[in-house]
Amino acid sequence: MKYNEYLETLNTCPFCEMDKERILENGTAFLTYASAPYHADHLLVIPKRHFEELSEITDEELKDADNLQKQALQILSKLGHENVSILVRSGKNSGRSIAHLHYNIIPDILLGNVDHGGKDREMMTESEVLDFHARLKSIGLVF
Repeated sequence: MKYNEYLETLNTCPFCEMDKERILENGTAFLTYASAPYHADHLLVIPKRHFEELSEITDEELKDADNLQKQALQILSKLGHENVSILVRSGKNSGRSIAHLHYNIIPDILLGNVDHGGKDREMMTESEVLDFHARLKSIGLVF
């Protein structure tokens, strides 16, 4: 399914509804995989509280998000990625597609390639999700 088609089906915030997709979590945030990744092994750190702008984050939420970002970097390193970009979009016209603040942790992507060279993003298939879970388990991460 095309990501734009998926977005049209949303009636609620998908990040507020996420439970089973969580890889790790702490008091105020969680780490998960991107369902419509910019690149293989694209991870997300998402505050549990629904808000849109980076300026709204509390000190506790920022600390918890930072801790999960560090863990995401360790996971990506164990998966063999040497280069990682962290992207957070804030603002009404930032290009963000989900109006819930989140951090994109994207391995092996070149600046300017975030939008797939104009190609539509695709939702991960069930087999791609299962493969990703198996790869996480192979590095000792069980969730």
